[in-house]
Amino acid sequence: MPWVDELSEPQQLRHCIRDLVALSTLPALWKDYDSRQIADSAAAALLSMLDADVIYVSAPGLRNQPAADVIRTRGAVTAESSGRVERILRSAWRGKREQISVIDNPLGTGTLRIAAAPMGFGGDDIIVAGSPDPQFPSETHRLLLGITANHATLAIQRWLAEAEQRRLVSVIERSSEFVGFAHLDGTPQYINKAAFELLGLSEFQELQTASIFDFLAPDEQTRARTELLPMVMRTGRWLGELNFRHFKTGEVIPFLLDWFRIDDPRTGRPTNMAAVSRDLRPQKKLEDDLRRLNESLEQRVAERTSELAEALERLTIEAEERARSDVRAQNLQAELHHAARLSTAGQMAGALAHELNQPLTAITNSVNAGRRMMANDGPLRVDTLREILDEAGQQALRAGEIIRRLREFVTRGETDMRIENLPDLIGEASELASAGTGLHDVEVRLSFDPRAATVFASRIQLQQVILNLIRNAHEAMTQSEWRQLAVTTARLDDESIQIVVADRGSGLPDSIVEHLFEPFHTTKIDGMGLGLSICRSIVEAHRGKLDYEPNDGGGAIFRVTLPVPLQH
Repeated sequence: MPWVDELSEPQQLRHCIRDLVALSTLPALWKDYDSRQIADSAAAALLSMLDADVIYVSAPGLRNQPAADVIRTRGAVTAESSGRVERILRSAWRGKREQISVIDNPLGTGTLRIAAAPMGFGGDDIIVAGSPDPQFPSETHRLLLGITANHATLAIQRWLAEAEQRRLVSVIERSSEFVGFAHLDGTPQYINKAAFELLGLSEFQELQTASIFDFLAPDEQTRARTELLPMVMRTGRWLGELNFRHFKTGEVIPFLLDWFRIDDPRTGRPTNMAAVSRDLRPQKKLEDDLRRLNESLEQRVAERTSELAEALERLTIEAEERARSDVRAQNLQAELHHAARLSTAGQMAGALAHELNQPLTAITNSVNAGRRMMANDGPLRVDTLREILDEAGQQALRAGEIIRRLREFVTRGETDMRIENLPDLIGEASELASAGTGLHDVEVRLSFDPRAATVFASRIQLQQVILNLIRNAHEAMTQSEWRQLAVTTARLDDESIQIVVADRGSGLPDSIVEHLFEPFHTTKIDGMGLGLSICRSIVEAHRGKLDYEPNDGGGAIFRVTLPVPLQH
């Protein structure tokens, strides 16, 4: 062997044997070391054995942790220098696993000869040794370097495996789920702490005398033996719900069981079986609570639906009753308006009798004159008789017109809304109001704006308002020397027109103005105080307004504001 031939001197041979013996003792020392401690111990041993100036070891760390990089130098170096030397050695050796390299000495002057031995993890895990000695590395040096790399690899592998095992055991022991292993014959080997608590087991001895089928509820054991276990052995796994039993209380506990087979990775033959199970009691309780909640919710929804149906029925009945009340109110309002017109007509009756007396007297006189002419023995003058009869006919038509206007006013009539000619409507109301007052010395001025020629209204009701306002004006001017009444129309804007009734009467006292449009407030001795209240309700029903203001020259002004018909 080449390295043995080099050791021709007994002293060198003794040193080599000493180093080999020292290396053989390291694995026992490293048994309790982690990866970094193993790397540092290997670096320290090689620094002495190889008589090197620098040793660099890069070993793997635990999962998701950085590598354990260690550097040892013969002389003292700063942390900054140590990091720079580490980077130089790692860079110089990357990709040169079995070769000897020569680099500028990062620790001093001259060159540095370096050799390396890879560790058995793949990647960049390696041991690098450096020395300025021209004879470095000898075969002995490379042998010691390789042996150390092998020992360190095995020690770190064992440490990694133990760490992984400890981590797995910690996870299993801390798990809240049932975890256990058993022989193929069903003899338990291990169950975690949660399993002991879930099944009510107190001692491991109790576990050793049991079978995994003893963990199950009695009615589940036959099925597990004859169906589930053969399926696990045949397919490698079974996942489903199975009932366990509590050893102390006998309680049946539902579990979600993941039962699987463990095979030897080298031979592929089954060696053990394992199970991971989750207690389903909380889930079952939650499902029961949800079911009860749903049932309660459905009941509450049904009750609430019934309540809503009853409430809807009550609302429907109330709406129908309200509709009937509205109809009754409308009928009562119509009756009230009719009564107001009858009251006005009653007040006008005496004066109307005087108005009708004139054409009736003229008719009587004309008829008597015709009779006398026909009874006279003299020649019959046909032309004169025709004139007498024409005069009687005209007077009869006059009386009939007075009666027609009064009948239209007092009748209930149709109250449908339609487009009406506003000047004609106001003219008829003015004639009827003037005919019933007995005042023939009132100067009435009618002035109509051509832009306010039509109105959308109930003719009878709006005439009732105009007639009432004109009659009030006539009555207010009975004691006035200056009797002027003005009824005018005007277009205010694109949306409204206005009817104004202005008189030169005595006006209204402040005490009356405050309650002018309220029912049962009046200045008339024989009045009921309903006229203006009814007028305002009629105008508001036409989507309009009725307002009062004093006339600057004495008297009162009433303004009726109505919307412009849509057609215009």
